[in-house]
Amino acid sequence: MGEVNIPDDRFLLKRLRRGDSYAFAAIFSRYYRSLVLYCNSFITDMDECEDIVMDLFVEIWEHRERLDISNLRSFLLRSVRHDCLDAIKHRRVKDSYSAALLLSMDINSAALDNYILYDELKKLVDNTLSSLDAKSVAIFKMSRWDGVKYDDIAKSMNISRRTVEVRITNVIRQLRATIKKHFPTI
Repeated sequence: MGEVNIPDDRFLLKRLRRGDSYAFAAIFSRYYRSLVLYCNSFITDMDECEDIVMDLFVEIWEHRERLDISNLRSFLLRSVRHDCLDAIKHRRVKDSYSAALLLSMDINSAALDNYILYDELKKLVDNTLSSLDAKSVAIFKMSRWDGVKYDDIAKSMNISRRTVEVRITNVIRQLRATIKKHFPTI
């Protein structure tokens, strides 16, 4: 029987450097499948493994004239391992960025929702207050917004403390009714 002559890696590399596409095809068919399986020991997605190995072979072909490889098998294994680790790092960065982006979107969305709710509520309060008795509103604002005590309000307006209490209670009652009507879940 005739012996099949299989060229060794050094011979194929020499021919590859000269642009021999047959030498490239021989290297590809010799190593592609085992490199994909090796890559799969790092990365579980078989499609991604095939892409990584294919990209390596494309790079080898594109830089064939400058290749300085003494042991082709070792070079291919190191290159695949390096590319797998790069892909894993890239995935981690992408995943952490995606998580941060989602978190940021949630925060920004919540902040926007809160701002819209606050703006609507403020308009509602302002409209309600503008429809009430001016003296009651002034008493309410002095108490709730300026932090003035009931007795001090009574003295400054020449009215009784009880009148201050009643007017503030009436304004609060009106505000609650209006807010409840427009925001039943609050």
